[in-house]
Amino acid sequence: MADWPEFNLDKFEYPEYLNAGVELTDKMVEQGFGDNTALIGNGRQRTYKELADWTNRIAHALVEDYGVKPGNRVLIRSANNPAMVACWLAATKAGAVVVNTMPMLRSGELAQIVDKAEIEFALCDTRLMDEMVACAKDSTFLKKVIGFDGTANHDAELDRIALTKSVKFEAVKTGRDDVALLGFTSGTTGSPKATMHFHRDLLIIADGYAKEVLNVTPDDVFVGSPPLAFTFGLGGLAIFPLRFGATATLLEKASPPNMIEIIETYKATVCFTAPTAYRVMLSAMEEGADLSSLRAAVSAGETLPAPVYDAWMEKTGKPMLDGIGATEMLHIFISNR
Repeated sequence: MADWPEFNLDKFEYPEYLNAGVELTDKMVEQGFGDNTALIGNGRQRTYKELADWTNRIAHALVEDYGVKPGNRVLIRSANNPAMVACWLAATKAGAVVVNTMPMLRSGELAQIVDKAEIEFALCDTRLMDEMVACAKDSTFLKKVIGFDGTANHDAELDRIALTKSVKFEAVKTGRDDVALLGFTSGTTGSPKATMHFHRDLLIIADGYAKEVLNVTPDDVFVGSPPLAFTFGLGGLAIFPLRFGATATLLEKASPPNMIEIIETYKATVCFTAPTAYRVMLSAMEEGADLSSLRAAVSAGETLPAPVYDAWMEKTGKPMLDGIGATEMLHIFISNR
């Protein structure tokens, strides 16, 4: 503890006991957002009430049927879809430490993460089972791979068990500085490293950047390309909207054309992606795409070239926010307004 930095948490005071999964679901229902749309994806829309109920059912299943205990590490393998968000929130409610991973990882890469984090449980979209099962076969730590349905059908082992459960769940009484998430870096300097993030950290990024810089309101609709497995994506496409009663649209294949379609269909207001995608959007607008609903374009992941910024400002008159973030810091910590 002697090496621990001093945390200056002025304006970010949270109760001693805090569960981020509850704050982003049940607490939002209590605040009157129950009928607001929380998540859109794979042809379904889910309200905050539906999300709270769904995550509580899954949390029951994890604890009662699979024996997940507070502090257990739970890996989630999925593309960006509402089911992945539900699994992450449910495991968080159960007091687990979650490790979100990208669908493109192969068994060898998954094994590095499993070994480093000593992961016992994996929740896997049934469409992505092969590499996960291959990883578990030789693993010292991974005891159980549980399939969930990443489509909207609730037709997999975890879903079927969850559907028998109560929609009320007494979440684990986690401390505000208990670890909730292990964010793995991309491993550019050798094997991937895990960074620890507390329950309060998951809220601080929303109560800081999303509130102060983005000014998120319940009317906002978020869209973006980063995987939820990256903390950039988890913040921008799950934590930020859910913290303020807004809507997240999730795309399994977030190519620029797909994002343009989502922006036009759902009148998305806040976009998170890289400069290359904004270039494509600028061209699409030249060809008649209506992206006028966007009020804020957040650019990160690579350096924002001045010509892209200038062209965006000229075309839309709305700000493009260039953010610097890092897995180690959870999300954007330096940004223009």
